[in-house]
Amino acid sequence: MSLKERGYADNVLRVDLTKGTWTTERPDPDVMKLLLGGKGLGAYYLYKDSEPLVDPLSPENPFIFVVGPLTGTNAPTAGRFGVVTKSPATHTFLDSYCGGFFGQTMKFAGYDAIIIEGASRSPVTLVIDDDRIHLEDATELWGMTTLDSTKRLKTKYAGFQTAVIGPGGERMCPIAGLFSDERTAGRGGAGAVLGSKKLKGVAIRGTGSVKVYNPTGFDEAAWVAYRMLRMSNQIKRMTEDGTANILGLVNAAGALPTRNYQEGQFEHSSEMTGEAWRKEYWTRSIGCYGCPIYCSKIAHAKTRDIAIDGPDFETIWAMGVNCGITDKEAIIYSNYLCDLYGIDTISVGNIVGFVMELYQRKMVSAAELDGVKAEWGNGDALVTLTEKMAKGEGIGELLQKGVREISKHFPGSEGFAMQVKGLEMPAYHPNAAKGIGLSYAVSDRGGCHLRGSPLSEILGGADPLKTDGKAELFMTNQFDTSIIDATILCYFVKFGITLKEIFQLVNPCTGFEYTNPRDLERVGERITVLTRLFSAREGFTAKDDILPKRALSEPLPSGPAKGHVLELGPLRTEYYHLMGWDENGIPTDKRLAELGLKELLA
Repeated sequence: MSLKERGYADNVLRVDLTKGTWTTERPDPDVMKLLLGGKGLGAYYLYKDSEPLVDPLSPENPFIFVVGPLTGTNAPTAGRFGVVTKSPATHTFLDSYCGGFFGQTMKFAGYDAIIIEGASRSPVTLVIDDDRIHLEDATELWGMTTLDSTKRLKTKYAGFQTAVIGPGGERMCPIAGLFSDERTAGRGGAGAVLGSKKLKGVAIRGTGSVKVYNPTGFDEAAWVAYRMLRMSNQIKRMTEDGTANILGLVNAAGALPTRNYQEGQFEHSSEMTGEAWRKEYWTRSIGCYGCPIYCSKIAHAKTRDIAIDGPDFETIWAMGVNCGITDKEAIIYSNYLCDLYGIDTISVGNIVGFVMELYQRKMVSAAELDGVKAEWGNGDALVTLTEKMAKGEGIGELLQKGVREISKHFPGSEGFAMQVKGLEMPAYHPNAAKGIGLSYAVSDRGGCHLRGSPLSEILGGADPLKTDGKAELFMTNQFDTSIIDATILCYFVKFGITLKEIFQLVNPCTGFEYTNPRDLERVGERITVLTRLFSAREGFTAKDDILPKRALSEPLPSGPAKGHVLELGPLRTEYYHLMGWDENGIPTDKRLAELGLKELLA
């Protein structure tokens, strides 16, 4: 079976940075049918190519760029790429995705995956021009911001797309990401892994194209998908008011974490909505390759000569609501610093919120924070602490390590260090949205809302305070999301199309002839179980599928979820049972055999 006629490049590039060599190989067609590509392919190579308990920052930890069968086609949002590795923040599975124009360029260059192995002795850039590949000295780029290094590479390599790390990644900061123009694969420390390998970035150009199995059928399916996205009211709101269009809804549900999750509603939420940002700061919208949504907004600061892509909902929440801050100029500049130095805005906002609660409780003083008065609502404190983390200077040297590590220095603070497995939690309070709380606990990359969280609890369709049926709802969403990440499409298509429409795209693209959407859902389950196997091999069990004490035993003080905590135990047990896992959260041999994973990984 030739994969070149089925939406794939039928080629995997391996780069050994230690030896300075590279080779290519063809992916196994059977693996592609079982796992599709993208997240599935990355998880397969990570599991097969890494040793158990490998140090995430060692040369032995592979770093894998992946695209999916739909990448580079005319399917909506088909320009994304993913990165897969072992996370230095959580020490478990990490996948992170990025928009822009790098993804389809990688596919056009002829690669389904690029596996980075080993580590260089000195900084290098990987340059890929179709099948012409070389490693270039990057000493002059080392220490540059993401903006400056991108400009330098694009000046030298006109017409190339780039993905780079900033100084945060270079010093192996566990909250560092990978940046491609205005977009980022931000969560979990992927940038730190590249920093450990001394790989400043990748410049790539591709002049090829993507062929699908049934062009006529595929074009019809793509037309339907675009039409459904255009008809979606949620997508229309996102186009107009960005991802922050939901902030008011989350606040009304009492699920908007406020002041480090002490509350579920923010008294100044109306000042932080997408509508407010659009009226005051956003000047235009931009979209990624093949994107009909245009959720990304460009903001111009009024007091500083800077413009940023954003801030998006999660950043507005993390740096604003979570810190009790309404100062938009402070949020914009802090977002800018994170992008410039290559660190994750969600983690940074969580860290500042955690520090502000430490300061509130008098567990840390201004003197210990290099003179910063970390009071709720203090925009100047947000900017200063962000800059210290971005540069790794002063107290920033500790803060950049994340809330789990910070809490170890302040006994008694672990219960309000809002993280799961070392990854700071996002903008939905688990006490007020029980299914989302379960998803945080068992997500393969830690405290994450993008791995199957049932956002219908907030946006309508499911009672957020009930637990009945939530384990199954999350499980189904988890499978569907794994398919989105395997194909690779943008997560936001979920607000306009369903697995049925994705199935209608995948079949004519690949010719794999899945008989119905449930067959595709089975692929999503297989990918989910594969990442769980990786975590289990790293020593993670049910004891790690847990939330901070605040979510489990501190009732919300007000709002629709007043008095609620998350009763996690029964939900987790039900989820394990539905998945066919044992009481420790380990997939059983029977389930592995049913999914074809025993034979696949033999």
